[in-house]
Amino acid sequence: MTNKHILAGIALIAGVAVSSVAFAALESEKPVTPAQGWPHEKIIGAHYDRQAAQRGFQIYKESCHACHSLDFVSFRQLEGIGFSEPEIKAIAASFTVMGEPDMDTGDVAERPGQPFDYIPAPFANPQAAAASNNGAVPPDLSLMVKARAGGASYVYSILTGYREPTADDLKHVPGGKIPDGGHFNPYKSGHVIAMSPPLTDDLVTYTEGQPAATVAQMAYDVTTFLAWAAEPKLEQRKSMGFLVISFLLIACGLLFFSYKRISKRVLGH
Repeated sequence: MTNKHILAGIALIAGVAVSSVAFAALESEKPVTPAQGWPHEKIIGAHYDRQAAQRGFQIYKESCHACHSLDFVSFRQLEGIGFSEPEIKAIAASFTVMGEPDMDTGDVAERPGQPFDYIPAPFANPQAAAASNNGAVPPDLSLMVKARAGGASYVYSILTGYREPTADDLKHVPGGKIPDGGHFNPYKSGHVIAMSPPLTDDLVTYTEGQPAATVAQMAYDVTTFLAWAAEPKLEQRKSMGFLVISFLLIACGLLFFSYKRISKRVLGH
């Protein structure tokens, strides 16, 4: 082996070591999302808090819908979080959707929404969305909880994590300062998020008897709604999974005892 090969091997080992240290440093900088113990994440008895989900839809409608779409949710699906048929009709009618083209002119007129409609997007197209949001298209929220590592806890942490950064906080921000248009959020990768704080205390007015509309409560409510929107059949799926596993365990037990009885008769032990 020549000196050239030896030096190349040393350089390779050094490169791997440096890369490992850098990767470990990056891993240590990853924000840690606190688990919130959501009732829909239970293995047994998983369920959505329907009152919270209804309040969460109110927050989405009155605040989030100004920027974010919910493309995969129709009005009639809101029955899944406890809204009655008259309530769904009233909710749908409060939105404006595009009707069918006129047979003669081809013009498309707006009309009040109906239960079979999907919740309309706030912008006509991505270009319009980008133009209204400093060149960035706000993401659709239909699958947001499923699309982010940490799920509902991540979304909740982002919504409640906005704060004025301390000198120590800025040490974790690239460049040591918050760029123009950015906001500090310890749960966002890089600790900087472009979205302004979407929630403030008393942003919405809950009906009498509901909890106070604090940032924490509203974050819990809208996250519950978005978790349901991302997986509206979760309760049925987990319930069916529990029944299937129970059946398989019982079947395995019966097969085992049947085997023992048959082996005793045939093999004598």
